[in-house]
Formats: sequence, structure tokens, C-alpha cells
Amino acid sequence: MKENSKIFFAPEYITAKNKFSAYYAENILPVLHRIEQRRKKHLCIFLLLCCFVASWLGYVFFRLQNGLTDVSGTVAEENGVYGAIGCLLVLFACWPMFSYYKYGKENLLPLLARFFGEFSYSFCPNLPETLLDRSQLFKGYDKITGDDGFNGVYDGIAVNIAEYSASRLRHQRDSRSGRIRNVYVPAGRGIIFYAQMNKNFAGQTIVVKDKGLFNKLTRYKNLERAGLESPEFEKVFEVYTDNQVEARYILTTVMLEYMIELRQSFPKIEFSFFSSHVLVKIETLKNMFECSSFFRSAINRRRIEESFTELYLLFSIITTLRLNQNRML
Repeated sequence: MKENSKIFFAPEYITAKNKFSAYYAENILPVLHRIEQRRKKHLCIFLLLCCFVASWLGYVFFRLQNGLTDVSGTVAEENGVYGAIGCLLVLFACWPMFSYYKYGKENLLPLLARFFGEFSYSFCPNLPETLLDRSQLFKGYDKITGDDGFNGVYDGIAVNIAEYSASRLRHQRDSRSGRIRNVYVPAGRGIIFYAQMNKNFAGQTIVVKDKGLFNKLTRYKNLERAGLESPEFEKVFEVYTDNQVEARYILTTVMLEYMIELRQSFPKIEFSFFSSHVLVKIETLKNMFECSSFFRSAINRRRIEESFTELYLLFSIITTLRLNQNRML
């Protein structure tokens, strides 16, 4: 997301941020104090476990250096046993950290989202594979997993937001055994935003970022390119549809201006309109909604305000595109 977007100077954003300041003091700060107590406790456990693991690894290193083995064992066998035990101990030592992150998010992020409406939070949400496939915005991926999901109603519209991580399946040959194994390679990440609209579409229309010369290599099932009378819009977006009339009904001159405006906040944003849904895909490498740290105090207003701004920008998609209106503009 671009931090220099003009939305940060808009009166609506300034008003919302001022209201959030009061909400923070009354609702969020008390929870942060509880989370901070939990953090200190888990940090102490983590440090003690690290000391134990370090002692164990030092002992193992000493044995290996001096060739100490059991009477009936071999060095190779002992190396395998010690290695397995060492891995388990490292995972065990990291448990307080993982537990704290989950606890912090599950107690803080729902509270943060409720500033905008009635929302629930999921640490590892299940993404709707059917909707993702129908949107045609996730072509070329073999696996998509979700993280930090929000589900609720904003301004009368049912909304779902989640981070996603996409990967592709690759076949690699093991250098030792020669066997072929399946490996998932990271291929992209970002935000999925989908809403149940007050409109129904007979066909499908998608708006994707302009790929230049690669546009001719891109194919979408049953969709063909739609030309629009907006040179500024067509410099950054491409439109594909199976209903040319409906595409022009959706993508009015005003709607095109709104999409260009959203692109200022989300440079890699794409849209898919189908059935009664709009699904928005936002590519970003930023790990969003990270409002606490294990090694620093949980009482950090700057991180909370950063997460507030991320949610505000995402919910602004509804107001910017006027998705809560019964008719297109």
C-alpha cells in the first residue's frame, strides 16, 4: 500500500482516526495491558527453554567432538538420535513465542475490527475455493492458504477479508534417493477482499492490471476483452467480460474514476464481478495486521494505528466503489 495516498489527507480519514483515538483509550489499551503481561510471562519461559536447549546442544557437541558413544551404538546412530531430539527441543522452545502471537492476535484484532462494524476474526481462515476459482484472478496457482481473516458486516454489506499465500507445485528429484517429490514453491501473497453486493450480475466482468505485451498471452475462460472509452483507465487496467452490455453498465465513467482512485492506495489491485459478488485481489509483500511483537512491549500505539489504517483502506473499497448502493453509478 502506498503511504502517500491522498486518502490520508481526506476529512473522512482524519475524522475516523480521531474517533479511533478515543476507542483505543477506552477499549484497546486495557486489553494491551493484559497482552503485555502474557508476553512477559511467555518471554521468561522462552528464555529458560533457550538456556536448556543451548546446554543440551553444548553437551551434544562435546560428545561428538570427543567421540563418546554407547557401547552398543555407533556415532552415526547417535548423531541421528541427538539431531532428532535437538529439533524437538528447538520446536518446544519456540512454543511460547507461537502461543503468544496467536493469543495476541485473537484478543486484539477482533477488537480492532469491531471499530468498523460487527466482525469476527479467524487466525487461519478457510478460503472459499469455489469463489476464488470463479473469480479467475488466481490462475496459475496450485495452493492458496489463508491467514488473519475477518468476517462481518460493514455499512450493510457482508464482507470477508483475509491474507493469502499462493504457491505452485514443483517436482524435484532427491539427490540421494533419486525419488521425485512434490514441493510447493511460494508464488505470491496479498489480500483477498470479497463482498456480497446489493446487485446481481448475469455474467462476469473482471478488471486486471495491464500486463503490456503479455496481455495477448493471457486467457480467461469464456471472457473476451472489453474496450472502454477511458484512455487513463486503459493505461493501467484491462477488462474482460462475457457480457459487453453488462460490463459497460458496471464500469461507468464514475466507477472507472473510483478504481483509479483505489489504485493510488493499492497499486496491484484487481476486481472480479460475478453472481452477486465482487472479489478484490490485492498483491502485496507486506505482512499486514502485525500489531504486536514478542521481544518488544505490546503497548505500542504506532503499530495499532498502522493496523487501523490497513483496515480503513480495505473497508474504503466499499465506500469508494459504492457497493452498498442498489444501482451502479
